[in-house]
Amino acid sequence: MIWEWLAVLSASDGTCLYCASRSQTMDHVIPFSDGGADDLKNLLPICRPCNRTKGKKNPVVWHVAMDLCLRWSGEGSLLDGAVLQNKSLRELYLLTHTQVLEALDELEKVQAEVIDARRTAWFQRKFEPYGYPSARFGVPRARAQFDKLISEGRVKGYPTADEEWSEILKRLEIGR
Repeated sequence: MIWEWLAVLSASDGTCLYCASRSQTMDHVIPFSDGGADDLKNLLPICRPCNRTKGKKNPVVWHVAMDLCLRWSGEGSLLDGAVLQNKSLRELYLLTHTQVLEALDELEKVQAEVIDARRTAWFQRKFEPYGYPSARFGVPRARAQFDKLISEGRVKGYPTADEEWSEILKRLEIGR
C-alpha cells in the first residue's frame, strides 16, 4: 500500500541506507527469496542502484563482498596484498567486520524508526485511503505530493488523531 511505501522511503530522512542518495525503493533486508518477511520489519529505504547491486544478498554478505572487492586487488598473497596498505586478507576482513557491525547498528536504528508504532499508525491513518500504488498514482507522485505533510508529521512527532483533533479545536476557538 502507498502508506507502507511512504513510511519506509521517508525513514532515515529519505536517504538510501547504503550510499546516502535519495531512497527510491524498499529493500528486503533479508531477501524475500531466502524467506525474509514481506512486511515493514524487513523493509528499509534504498536507492535503485544499491538495490540492483545488493540483489538477493543480505546486507552482511553484500557489504563484505563490496568492501573486499574495493580493498583487495587479488594480487599478492593471502598474507600480504600487493596494494592498499599491504594488508593481509585477514586484516582486510577484520576491518570490514568492524564496519559491518557499525552498518548493522545503523540498519537496526532505521528499522526501529520504520516500525515505530506511533509513526506507523500516523502513516496508515494519513495515507491508507490512497490504496495501492498504480500507474496513475504511483509512489514517486505520492512522495512528491506528500513530502511536506510527512516532514510536518515528523517535526510534530507523528501526532495521534486525538492530538490532531485537539489542535484543530484550539485553532477554532482562537478564531472566535
